[in-house]
This record gives sequence, structure tokens and C-alpha cells, in this order.
Amino acid sequence: MRIVVVGAGIAGVTLATALRDSGVETVLLEQTQDIAPVGGGLQLAPNAARPLLHLGLGPDLAEVGVRLESRDMLHWADGALVHSTPMGSEFEKRYGAPFYTLLRSDLHGILLDAAPPGCVRRGRYVTDVLENSDVVTLRCADGQEVNGDAAIGADGVHSFIRSLLNEERPRPGGRVIYRGLIRADRLPRRLTEPRMRVWMGSDRYFSCYPVSGGRTISFNALIPARGNHPESWTAAGRIDDVGRALGGWHADVHTLLAAAEWIGAWGMQDRATVPVWHCERVALMGDAAHPTLPFFAQGTNLAVEDAVVLAERLRRSTAFTVGGSLAAYAEVRRRRVEQVHGSFLAALRSLARADSEVRREMLAESEMATADWIYGYDAERDAPVAGPPVEGAWSSGDARPP
Repeated sequence: MRIVVVGAGIAGVTLATALRDSGVETVLLEQTQDIAPVGGGLQLAPNAARPLLHLGLGPDLAEVGVRLESRDMLHWADGALVHSTPMGSEFEKRYGAPFYTLLRSDLHGILLDAAPPGCVRRGRYVTDVLENSDVVTLRCADGQEVNGDAAIGADGVHSFIRSLLNEERPRPGGRVIYRGLIRADRLPRRLTEPRMRVWMGSDRYFSCYPVSGGRTISFNALIPARGNHPESWTAAGRIDDVGRALGGWHADVHTLLAAAEWIGAWGMQDRATVPVWHCERVALMGDAAHPTLPFFAQGTNLAVEDAVVLAERLRRSTAFTVGGSLAAYAEVRRRRVEQVHGSFLAALRSLARADSEVRREMLAESEMATADWIYGYDAERDAPVAGPPVEGAWSSGDARPP
């Protein structure tokens, strides 16, 4: 069986890596000729780290990642500790894996090295998808066609494959998330410790944590938007804009900003939950399936979960049953994603209205209520038996799947 994946980002390459010894051939169509390192730091929680350890990637993750000791929520003005979550040995024992922080490009590189040799075809911009009861054909801008038993859209937040399955009308979300990197040797040692710091205000926050084995500090700032900002990992921002938006915040925040050499700005879009994840032999995963709420630090983790659940289903599939396997995958993953997003949205709304003391209590209660079902989620077991094979045909020339 052959699976054609559109996009060679973290979601797509994780799927290829998870299927490398399964007998299922994976072909990844990547539109760029050179896969350049993009993005800043990311948080790899146990729900995603655990299956990657099972794929044998533990030594690589340990080399470039940082195992956090705690996540500390701090008052935006005086820096007082509001709530702390220990993330040391007891945390790792409870959830079966560390909580890593690392560069997005480092994780992507680890996965590319682990994927089947030659599975990524660069410079393939997909322009059309044709499907019948036996095969999916993907047409590329260079005129080439690639056939498979199923096609997976892992082509990111601006997914072409998602647009074939869903109508979208994203609106400006009113927030910008700024991301930057700082050499650790430019900062006081106390700001380079293996812990995450989050300074929280009512409608904005600033966070930082070490990556690259502690040699670099990654930081993020969420602030209300002024003007329009593109939804892009590579768009540059202005450090002065962040400094003004966080005027009066704790001195450590401004120490971090003063040491930054570059900052990126991601203009957030307000998108509804994606209603259609699957049609016949086509399915979505990663940011293509859930492009909302990148500031809750679960985007990468949910993408890894998607890949692991989908890989487990595809391992048990044939060309005849793959449509049913995709339907089962889509059902279980959509439910999980909606639960995670709903939980965090509710927490965000509540925290925005709370004063400092109430916020302290709410953070502690929220941590206890959500940690187990988020960090303890087992993607390798969340793969239900597929339904019957799906009949019928569909192509991207149709307005929408029936």
C-alpha cells in the first residue's frame, strides 16, 4: 500500500517515520526545494515525546532538547510566583516521558533523519487531487502525477487539501504572537535555568525557556494586535513594538527583549474548528486539520498524536479498507482536538477575568484537572477498528465532498 502525504513538515515526517518498518510506502510531496529551518522553540510534552521515544529517537531528543524542572507562572508586574508545576523525575515517572523544550528545526531534523530514505520529493507543489474507488492521483504544478492508495493533507495552516474539503472564512484574531531566540551567554544565569517562565497579564503574556541543550533561550509574547500581521513563521516583527506593549512589566521581561537579535510575528487568525477531516481516500492531519490556537503549545504535540494514531490505523489497513481506516482516524482525532482546544479556551477566558489571587487558585485547579488527560494521552492505543470500506469517487474539481 502507498500513502502520499502532501507536506514534509513535522506531522508528515512523523507519519513517515512511524510507518518506516510497516510495509506501507510513504511518499511526501514538499513544495519547497530546500527545507529551511523555520520557527523558534517548541514544547514537546509527554503525550508526544512518549511515542517518539518508542520510535527510538530518545538519544537525539536528549542531545538537543532540555528537560524542564518546572513551569513557573509569574505576576506580570512584580514577578511574584503565582503557581509552579514541578516537571522533574516524578513528572517523568507519572507520564512516562520528559517534558522537552527544543528548536522546531531540531525536531524536524531528527524526524527527517529517521524517515525512510528518499521518501521526500522536493519541489512538488500539488495543484489538484483526483480520486476514484481504487486510487488517488495528485497532480503537481510541474505536470507530474503521483498515485497512491490514500492521500494525506499535512500541508500546514494554509492547507490546499483542507480547502478542498472545507469552506473557510478566517478573520483577524486580534492577537499577535511574537517569537524570538537569544544566546544564553547574553543573559543572567538565573534566566537560563531549565525551567519555563510565564509572566501573565489579563490579555497578554510573555514566556521563555531554554532550547539547544541550554545554549539558546526561546521566548514568546502574546499581545493584542495593532494593524495587520501575516500568518507566517518567517515574517519579521519589531522588538520595540513588544517592548511598548509590555511597558511596566517585570524587569526580567525587558532584559530578555533587550538581548534579542531578531523576532518573528505571527498574526493570529480566528478560525472555526475544521468540520471535515476526511473524505473517501483523503484525510487531514497536523495544522492542516487543526490550524487554530497556536499559542497553547499543543500544536506540535497534537500533530505528533495525529501521525501516531494514523500510522497505527494504516498498519492494519489494506488498499481496500483504507477509506474506513481514515474515517476512524478522523473521528477519534477530531474528538481529541476539540476537547483540548475547548479546555484551553475555557481556561483562557476565565483567567482573563480573574484577579491575581483567584488566578493562582484557578491555575492550580486547572493543572490538576487537565494534566493527566492531556499529558497521559496514549496515541498508540487510541486507534479504533476501521469501519467498512467507503465507496464512491471524488475529485478536487467538485465543489465539496457530498
